[in-house]
Amino acid sequence: MPTLDATQWLLHAGVLGSGVLSGLYFIFSFCVMKSLNAQGPTAAIATMNAINVIIVNPFFIFFFMGTPVLCATLLGLSVKEGVGSSLDTKLTTAGALVLLIGELLLTLVLHIPKNDALAAHKPGQASDAAVWADYYTSWTAWNHVRMLASMITVACMSYALQERAARLAVLKPSSMH
Repeated sequence: MPTLDATQWLLHAGVLGSGVLSGLYFIFSFCVMKSLNAQGPTAAIATMNAINVIIVNPFFIFFFMGTPVLCATLLGLSVKEGVGSSLDTKLTTAGALVLLIGELLLTLVLHIPKNDALAAHKPGQASDAAVWADYYTSWTAWNHVRMLASMITVACMSYALQERAARLAVLKPSSMH
């Protein structure tokens, strides 16, 4: 059985983490948000506010914060190794950057402020329909971007794993048996 180096272990964890995040965002985009939108706006706002409180739990935070930390670590390792030095470092760099920008940064600058604004709105007002329509349309569209970014990260890191294993096998044939 081949021995994995630290980068390969981190890539495996990155694939797992970004896969979990892509699944989470997929379910929100195509199930949760559509279900909420099928309710009246007052109920949708109240339910989304409840979800936004409940989702902040150790299991979610582990993947939501842990995966970007892994990506930042992998990005640092790729820079140290030389970003353009091999196909696997290029793929690792691309996957890490896509997740850090298209998932984490987008969440911090767009989704969290939108969630905070929705939480500040008190349901049961005449403006509920307009508030929900604006939130639903924008939040969901940008959630698709987070989903795609996470999926792209899975693909890049999976391919990076394959390429790294092949490259290391050539460099160290005796240690790969």
